[in-house]
Amino acid sequence: MRLLTQTIYNDSISNLEIWGYKYKCYPPLAGLQSHSGPSVDLAIFALHLSGVSSLLGSINFITTIVNMRTPGIRLHKLALFGWAVVITAVLLLLSLPVLAGKVLPALNLANCWKEIYLFIISSSAGCLFNYKLLRIFRDSAPKFVCLNYHLDIDRKFFSIKRNLLFNNNTTNEEFDNRFSSYLAGLIEGDGTIIVPKTERSPKGDLYYPSIQILFDSRDFPLALILQSKLNHGSISKRKGSNAYVLTINKLEGILLIANVINGYMRTPKIYALHRLIDWLNSRFDLNIEKKNKDISNIDSNSWLAGFIDADGHFSVRTTLGSKYPKIECKFELTQRQNDHNNENNLEYLSLIAEFLSSTVKETRMNKPKPEYRVRTTNVNSNFILVKYLEKYPLYSSKYLNYKDWIKVLSYFEAKNHTKPESIKAIVEIKSQMNNERTEFNWDHLNNFYNLYK
Repeated sequence: MRLLTQTIYNDSISNLEIWGYKYKCYPPLAGLQSHSGPSVDLAIFALHLSGVSSLLGSINFITTIVNMRTPGIRLHKLALFGWAVVITAVLLLLSLPVLAGKVLPALNLANCWKEIYLFIISSSAGCLFNYKLLRIFRDSAPKFVCLNYHLDIDRKFFSIKRNLLFNNNTTNEEFDNRFSSYLAGLIEGDGTIIVPKTERSPKGDLYYPSIQILFDSRDFPLALILQSKLNHGSISKRKGSNAYVLTINKLEGILLIANVINGYMRTPKIYALHRLIDWLNSRFDLNIEKKNKDISNIDSNSWLAGFIDADGHFSVRTTLGSKYPKIECKFELTQRQNDHNNENNLEYLSLIAEFLSSTVKETRMNKPKPEYRVRTTNVNSNFILVKYLEKYPLYSSKYLNYKDWIKVLSYFEAKNHTKPESIKAIVEIKSQMNNERTEFNWDHLNNFYNLYK
């Protein structure tokens, strides 16, 4: 095993590059998003074969020295070389199974992650035990999680994919507008559309666009569901933060998302989408239309639901120290006044505030990055939001906070929220919301929108 590894290393790193990676490799490595061929699978299998051969060789050495010594030569009279061989063989027997145990999950997750996902998430999304089981898989070995494509994808997917690549008059009429508007809101809340400003880097490497969506670590199942619906992208753990990033780099995925969300954007991020469309049109001789901002009513689609899943916050405030206890049940959205491109966010926040019968308030004005805040100010504003979210539901872990928030709101509706028994119940509900939540039920993901009508 050591001789084989040394030989590969001395033959230069280029030998490893033939396998599809360099000296650093992260599982799973054989997904179509990372490596389209079987090279990495065969490389991992070769490591297993070499490990098995080393194990058998070690057993051979130990058996030979123990059972076939010259008569009269006991172990304490054994030559130093023989002892060296025995100790080396024993160390190999102890270490190689550990190596195999580390390499095998890479091969298994690379080829079987889709089945693991379907079993844990789709079959029983609300089972807390299965969610913890999924956490074992995602936190132990893989740095990247990729869903492999199945060969039995329906013909409709391929026909639409072919239209995206070759039809210059592509529209998004094939897509479910609920999915399209929800995804647009999610990207505008916690997503980034990266478009290269130059074709090549100073070193001559080609630049490519990408689309990234950030998810709180608690929303990992939502990231998986969205990835499976799009059939594109890879999920990675973001360094230094408690979050995951869904990244779409492949041309087909970028074309798909550009067409899905085109016409449903409401924030200044539409300019990034337009730059992406310009890049695609010029690079591949396409004719994708750059649609204007969506100026329809907020309650006409699920855009606000996606935006709330990204940046919304449901809160319950209890002030019990004074003579007259104060209970507040509020929802709020907070955004920077100007984004990183110095585009102002007041316009679309004003539309949201108008829909909720509220106002936009300036906050943190003494800070380097002042913010706008939209907050529901009364029970009527809260029930406007409830009516909307019953029609276009949330799908992140904020859905669970929303359901608890509704329970508190029911006490306001009955006008008994100041009674001692009601206050006790409200405090109990509050203790399980937001960052205090320890149990998650994902049954609501079973009703997630489909990409196509």
